[in-house]
Amino acid sequence: MGHIFFISPSSPGSLDRLCQWTFRWLLEHGDLAEDSTLYTCNSIEDATNLLESALIIGQSPALIILDHADHPREENLKFSKVLHDGIPESWIVELVPDDMPLPKDEAGLFWVRRPVSEEEWSATLQQVLLRNGSPQWAARNDL
Repeated sequence: MGHIFFISPSSPGSLDRLCQWTFRWLLEHGDLAEDSTLYTCNSIEDATNLLESALIIGQSPALIILDHADHPREENLKFSKVLHDGIPESWIVELVPDDMPLPKDEAGLFWVRRPVSEEEWSATLQQVLLRNGSPQWAARNDL
């Protein structure tokens, strides 16, 4: 399956529950957990270093989760753009506040509104990891 990155630069630790749900989901779906590595990053610098290391050895992440927390910060939005431009073959799921306006014309982007329930997260994983192996082949861009 590949690497899964949980990046929460604005609120360290906010993705712990999603990480647990993801691990449980991987275990429930056969041998997906065997070749998966889960990383948690509490800063953009940590995420950049870990992502660069994976890309240098030719392993694009299967999934990147970026938490914008309660208020999207300019540096997080810029980092999101860098991720989308630099790793188009990887799924990037962005957790956004309920009141954050989303652009309508951005094809290939996948947002999930906060707060996220376990059922909603399971449906998201089903969509991005089983139904559509790559964002380029996705049938829809959000839930």
